[in-house]
Amino acid sequence: MRPLYDYGVSQEDALTELRALDVQPGDRLVCIASGGEIPLNLLALRDLRIVAADISPRQLFLSRLKLGACRALEPLEAAAFLGFLEARAEKRKRLLARVVPFLAEDDRRFWSGNMSAVEAGPIRAGRFERYFDKFRFASRAVIQKGRLRGLFELQTLEERRGFFDRFLSTPLLKAIFRVAFHPLVYRKRGIPEQGLIHGGSGHAGEFFYGRFKDFCTATPPRRNYYLQISFFGRVLFPEALPEYLTEEGARRIRDRPDLISWRLASLQEVLDGSAPGTFNKFHLSNIGDWMTRRDYGDLLALICEKAAAASKAAVRSIHLDQAVPEVLRDRMTRDGRRGEALMRQDRFPFYNLVILEIR
Repeated sequence: MRPLYDYGVSQEDALTELRALDVQPGDRLVCIASGGEIPLNLLALRDLRIVAADISPRQLFLSRLKLGACRALEPLEAAAFLGFLEARAEKRKRLLARVVPFLAEDDRRFWSGNMSAVEAGPIRAGRFERYFDKFRFASRAVIQKGRLRGLFELQTLEERRGFFDRFLSTPLLKAIFRVAFHPLVYRKRGIPEQGLIHGGSGHAGEFFYGRFKDFCTATPPRRNYYLQISFFGRVLFPEALPEYLTEEGARRIRDRPDLISWRLASLQEVLDGSAPGTFNKFHLSNIGDWMTRRDYGDLLALICEKAAAASKAAVRSIHLDQAVPEVLRDRMTRDGRRGEALMRQDRFPFYNLVILEIR
């Protein structure tokens, strides 16, 4: 089965974004849709108005499917349907029939034409997920499956770090990271080429391995769906499911689905077409890794022009932490220290985080 989209699951932890942006009821957020986790999880946590934009129609098909599953199914059913939990192909087909009434006609046609992705679990059809599947088996050959499960029984940070140093920190695993994220291997297979325009040095594997210890230990593993999916391809413990797949989160989304608007557009296009003051919160993901310095500076200038008073933006990065252009520094300040502190508790800590404040 070929990848249908780049990401089956968005890689940003919405709990971190919630704190970084100081999201409050009534806020107005513009974000990148990606796999849908940021807009859906934030709506599951707060009542705010969200415009989720993406230049990929297929990422929007996936995001709207997740919203439809929240509205049509019970949370554990939705988790099984989407692929967070195990389910047989026939069960997913039956569940799709209940989701279809909550989808637009274009979405129905797309998913009816991609039933193999539905049967396997839609979150598993992403380019990144398909690529990482190849290395999951190698990693688990190095880290015995039974031994890895022992990590989930440890309660304290100190216990988890000691476990990591004893059982998970191995030269062979480090070598797997170097191979998996080397640009010659990772480019196009795991990520579109544009995503590596600032990351062609070959050091990404070292960077990711450097954050791997925090990934395994900084947050309780039983509540980290990213960790469980990465090692086991599914969520092991229901308490780890994303916020929009909890009882309370799904109820909030069912009550307020119209608070999310999906746009097939770039962030620049959304902002160009919006009146000044429309948005006061901006989630930029790691868009700077995908843009030239000039284009990124133009985007920040546009945000300064359009933002409401006292707005905030959250910006992640892996390959290049792009600076605020000097011409904007009287209107926009950056707080890397606060972002660094928040990432210590992030469920997917493979990014740097900077918080921008717009005066």
